[in-house]
Amino acid sequence: MNPLKKLASEAGLYGLPSILGRLLNYLLVPLHTAVFFPDQFGDITILYAYVAFLNITYTFGMETAYFRFTTKNKSAAYYHYSFSIVLLISVVSSTLIFMNNDAIIHFFDLDADTNIIKYLSVIMLVDALVAIPLAKLRLESKAKKFALARISSIVLTVGLNYIFLKVLPYFSKEGMINWPSQKPMDIEFVFLANLIANSVMLIILVKEFLGVRIKFNISISKELLSYSSPIFIMGIAGMLVESFDKTGIFEYLLPAGFYDGYNSEEAFGIYSATFKLSVFMALAIQAFRYAGEPFFFSRAEDKESPELFAKVLYYFVWLSIIIWVGVSLNTDLIGDIFLKGESYKEALFLVPILLFAKLLFGIYINLSIWFKLTDKTYYGILISVLGSVVIIGGNILLIPLLGYLGCAIASVLAYLAMVIYCYFTGQKYFYIPYPVLKIIRNIVVAGLLITAYYYLKPANDILNYVLGLIITFIFTAFVYFFERSRIFSDKL
Repeated sequence: MNPLKKLASEAGLYGLPSILGRLLNYLLVPLHTAVFFPDQFGDITILYAYVAFLNITYTFGMETAYFRFTTKNKSAAYYHYSFSIVLLISVVSSTLIFMNNDAIIHFFDLDADTNIIKYLSVIMLVDALVAIPLAKLRLESKAKKFALARISSIVLTVGLNYIFLKVLPYFSKEGMINWPSQKPMDIEFVFLANLIANSVMLIILVKEFLGVRIKFNISISKELLSYSSPIFIMGIAGMLVESFDKTGIFEYLLPAGFYDGYNSEEAFGIYSATFKLSVFMALAIQAFRYAGEPFFFSRAEDKESPELFAKVLYYFVWLSIIIWVGVSLNTDLIGDIFLKGESYKEALFLVPILLFAKLLFGIYINLSIWFKLTDKTYYGILISVLGSVVIIGGNILLIPLLGYLGCAIASVLAYLAMVIYCYFTGQKYFYIPYPVLKIIRNIVVAGLLITAYYYLKPANDILNYVLGLIITFIFTAFVYFFERSRIFSDKL
């Protein structure tokens, strides 16, 4: 089978749970913006931002280490060793978080029950425990079971959110049960739903858990940790780039009275809801990461791999551009569908900028394969630290001047710096003939189209919606007819 077709097929299968899951999960946005105040929405965002950091700590880069050593040494034993390391780290970490739940609530100054922290400690434990079994499924190309585990958890999360926040409150309002039924709802229900839903993956992956043996070997553990430590640091720094503006720094840096009628907590909630519209670009990146990493490792020794990797990036960027154009030209329509409450729509102008930042991140994910294949993972640290410095400095300088527009611009600058450094450094150690000028040309053309539409779009909502959809269709059709004959050919 053509390797590009295989990657596209597997990305589709791995992307299916991400796409369906994210779309289903996005159904929570109108629900949450309807039952929570903006400051509560901001609290949920902040907590999950810290969870994203901790999830990286729990897995400690072991997924990538598992891929590398299993494919390099052709040994299944690394499944047991990598799982055992993750198990030890996650159990210790979750125990400490569970026992110090009250102190953590006070640290974040949350008006919420300490049960939230207890729920999160178990959620992160489950996420860590399923990480290596899910990685095993990816390496073995068992995409269907992978999809089943992921989709089941997400569908249940969405369903339980609606049950806890809509169905049961309705019964309470009718006097049938005793349940909170007025706005604002308690954000604790969001995390309880997540906890119950995540536990389903443990059941689906029971065969993978029964097949694991808890093993600790000093020599092998040292080998795994030596490789994974830079991946871990890189992950933390990378997550800092992605989530720094959601850790509470926005509320601290935003000057009082910057937005008329909103305090800093409410403004952050509005920005958080808008940021979720970049989910469509995140879907493509997530699908590619699931399928791409094992794909790249399995073809590392192939003499023709540089040309193949160049082609992968080229068409990944085209797919990302289609998403960028499609969402940007239809932002008003998407916002009207998903964001309940006019206040949440005030930052919709940020969507094209946030999507472009995600597009750059996707390019970086493609480029970064060179230091994983050459075992020079310390370069990942340098690149991620560079991004972290830019995002921190950018937010500190731009938020007081531009508000949440400053957050979006800082993200673009951080990812752009990472892309540039990663590309030029990578070409020295693992040359890949990327069609750089063609990629830049395609991005510039799409950017000009989006900019022109933003300033020239009709004032009438219906005409705006229809025209946005039509232009998106025409653009997608043009790309398809222009590129279809070359997708699986030998040339770009």
